[in-house]
Amino acid sequence: MSTDSCRDASWEIIQSFEKLDALMELGQATSVFSIHQSYTWSRLCISEEHFRRLFTRLGVHPGFLDVVFLFREKLGPVEEGFSSAFVDIIPPAVHDIQARTTQGRSYHIGYNIKYVARHGRALPNDPFSIREVGVYQYFSSDTQQSNWVLIQASDRIKDRLRCAFQSCDDSLPKMQFLFHSIILLDGSEDWREYMIFLEDAFTKLVDKGFFTNLKGALQKGDLIADFSDLRKLQILTDKLRRLVHVLKLNIRLGNLLKKDMARIEASSSSDLGTNFDAIQRNLDKYVLDQETHFDRLETLIARSSGIIQLVQSIQDTRSAEASQQINHEMQTLTEQGVNENKLMKRLTEQSTRDTRSMMTIALISAVFLPATFLATLFGSNFFVYSQPENSLTVASNFWVYIIFTAAFSGATVLLWYTWRQRRLQQDKENDVEAL
Repeated sequence: MSTDSCRDASWEIIQSFEKLDALMELGQATSVFSIHQSYTWSRLCISEEHFRRLFTRLGVHPGFLDVVFLFREKLGPVEEGFSSAFVDIIPPAVHDIQARTTQGRSYHIGYNIKYVARHGRALPNDPFSIREVGVYQYFSSDTQQSNWVLIQASDRIKDRLRCAFQSCDDSLPKMQFLFHSIILLDGSEDWREYMIFLEDAFTKLVDKGFFTNLKGALQKGDLIADFSDLRKLQILTDKLRRLVHVLKLNIRLGNLLKKDMARIEASSSSDLGTNFDAIQRNLDKYVLDQETHFDRLETLIARSSGIIQLVQSIQDTRSAEASQQINHEMQTLTEQGVNENKLMKRLTEQSTRDTRSMMTIALISAVFLPATFLATLFGSNFFVYSQPENSLTVASNFWVYIIFTAAFSGATVLLWYTWRQRRLQQDKENDVEAL
């Protein structure tokens, strides 16, 4: 963007060296170049040759390269805690001192400011993300020209600067130091809304810690604080500490600019005193806002440590009760096991006694079975005792007894053998199916 005083300012896209050289040859009182990224972690949308030629033609201070390096391509939120700022006031030339000119001194101002803004994505659940913008200004007291370089400036910042450059009163190059307060205050606007979001998320976790029941949910709707809430508190506390560091960097930047603006005022003409008073007031407001947000975050961190200890104590109490309940159940199971062992011992003793009884019965049966068999056999009509002849006579049909006995005995043995073979075959088939 190029503009003279009281002229319309508009942004133009530069895609060639010819257009860049043509704009540089116009000799505008103010030139503003904005370099952006496709998204926050992508590379800058400018080639290395364009970048080198642009910074060479503008005479950009080498210290600004530290700020440029922050906007390199990256895969994660690296160097969120890095900040760079410098104000280089150029001493006047010898002939200017002798002529006692009242144009003031030339100076370079460069820094990066971190701010929060809504990212507009469904994930993560936190609707805000940390962003930053790089700012560089060079004012030449000799030519009364001012050059600006903005890196990854938001559309809102660019619109506000465009409106500011169109102002006839404050857009003169020697007064453009006022625009730094516009950039800083713009970066401070969304912090309050973000603080409200963080406090709301913190309050929900606090309620769970304060109102949860030690013994868990007793009825529907009871609040339950578990390990996931403890993890959320740790994540939130870590995020708060990161934000505290970011605010420290912004506060340090505001104080640095206040001090250096006083140095620039001391070397400038007295007619700019009102303008320097205005930027000092704006910088004071910026520092106060950042310190207020810083104190709110410090309070949340201090409170979170107490809530974490409370939730941890609740978890420990529940764990102790659960361990006690488990120990009680284990004791009950042990007692049941002892009783079962006693019962098994009694059953074993009873089985031993039964076995001994069966052995006794088997012994008695073995002793009396032959005698019983002989008594039965000789008591049948197959054997007849003849008194006259004094002899034992075998009946002629004794063979019937032998044949029927052998047949029934053989049939019994055959049936048992058949049943046994079928049982073994069935067991083999079941084993094959199981494999």
